[in-house]
Amino acid sequence: MRRVSAPPTPPAEFAFTLGGASEELFDAPVEIDECVVDASDGEDPARALRRVLGMFATGVTIITTRVGDEVHGMTANAFMSVSLEPPLVLISVDRRTKMCGLLHEGQRYGVSILAAGQESLSDRFAGRPAAQDVEPRFDLVNGTPLVDDALAHFIASVTKSYWGGDHSLFLGRVEYARTNAGTPLLFHGGRYERLGPAAPAV
Repeated sequence: MRRVSAPPTPPAEFAFTLGGASEELFDAPVEIDECVVDASDGEDPARALRRVLGMFATGVTIITTRVGDEVHGMTANAFMSVSLEPPLVLISVDRRTKMCGLLHEGQRYGVSILAAGQESLSDRFAGRPAAQDVEPRFDLVNGTPLVDDALAHFIASVTKSYWGGDHSLFLGRVEYARTNAGTPLLFHGGRYERLGPAAPAV
């Protein structure tokens, strides 16, 4: 993997004047441990929060790791870049999953960013019954399984893990990264989406 030596671009910060913006007051809010959620009548507060969080469009990844001769994988969209120098990424894993118990400091995991058309693979690793017949194929790189034909791949080694409520956060130092041709599979509002035509240049 090519080392990143260029200094990172400093973040830009902007300040704005409210200038007559109206303030919204919450009417009969639903609370989840002091979190105010705008839920419809009778809607479960946790479900309402999940619905609101689902408005943030993401890519779709499959997280993989190898234990002996077994490959373990799960679908996840909680993946983010953290740093270029050193190269760090972070994944969020439900504490109830087997994957959470397999990851520890020093353990490698793979991240395969799925391409448009790989919905069935996402469903397979999300445990959806209709996709159980889908047979995944892996490319083994440095002993770490990566999903074939994905849009991009990372291999990272866990450097730290953090408590995150009902999830655990695993910070990984990137050891390998590559991209392939294609467009990403997206997830928004509880369903898969694809990129539309590019907006015309202004």
